[in-house]
Amino acid sequence: MGTASDSVLTARIVRLIGPGQLVWEEEQLPVVPPPDALLCRTLASAISPGTELAAYVGARSLRDVPAYPRVQGYCNVSEVLSVGSAVRSHKPGDRVLSFSSHRSHFVLPAADALLTVPSILPVDQAAVTYLFHLGYNALLRSEVRAGHRVAIVGMGTLGLGTVAVAAVAGAQVLAVTGHDSARQLASAFGATEVYDREQVGVREGWADVVVATTNDWRDWHLALRLAAQRGTIAVLGFPGREAAPNDFNPLDSRFFYAKQLRIEAVGLSPERSDGRGFTRFNERENLSWLLARIAAGELPAAAMVADRYPAERIVEAYGALLARRKSPGTSVLEWT
Repeated sequence: MGTASDSVLTARIVRLIGPGQLVWEEEQLPVVPPPDALLCRTLASAISPGTELAAYVGARSLRDVPAYPRVQGYCNVSEVLSVGSAVRSHKPGDRVLSFSSHRSHFVLPAADALLTVPSILPVDQAAVTYLFHLGYNALLRSEVRAGHRVAIVGMGTLGLGTVAVAAVAGAQVLAVTGHDSARQLASAFGATEVYDREQVGVREGWADVVVATTNDWRDWHLALRLAAQRGTIAVLGFPGREAAPNDFNPLDSRFFYAKQLRIEAVGLSPERSDGRGFTRFNERENLSWLLARIAAGELPAAAMVADRYPAERIVEAYGALLARRKSPGTSVLEWT
């Protein structure tokens, strides 16, 4: 995926220039990185289905910035090829997890390497660590403890990851999905109850915490109904991305006011420790804990990977995910 001369290396980068318009670009990188940086070769990068597919199909941007052109992906496991003269934290041959996009090679500030991945752990499993983190952060922000009742609406990749971490946390887990393959995986990942959307009324008012992982306003209505008195709705999806139906009130007082609900967006967390313990649960420490759980077999990372594709077949991988073929999990791109 890259070529090198004595002083520079040619990297290949995936860029999205418009809806459905993925292109490959080339970038020249120095073989010897800056003093505080790493030169890395991507081994595997996981597709984040919600973020990437929304951009690929042209969904409305979440921020008031130009939607295109943009790079895609942020779940990267790479091999360190060389290090800058001031780097002491890493060495050539290390495998590192980072937020780098889908690309064959890149220069990474050493401070932006999130974790060193153990050599015994398959790279595709390490690549999905952050997809578990999103659900884990939702549970942390919602103050979930052992014994809490947690309902998760939507069994795509984020929903399944949330089921798994909620089960590890000791919660009673209810999953909501309309897909047979997702139903089976949700049970395997630790859900004690799985319901179709049409059946979930039997658990109305059951959940201390509802994690909403989809953009569908019908699912938002389910979340309002599932939440218990003084419950929390943790929002991982984007229910405001599309206009609500004319006859639908997303803050219906029958639910929001009467139940005294707490509704919070939970997709972001502190990037790193502040050194004094005020941000103890930050991305780096959270990811380290999750990676250890994956390595110990406590989180089903292998089952989160529905398929693997050579990186040059990324369009095919997107198509399979959009069609929900095989599994509600995600796909990993393999780089050679």
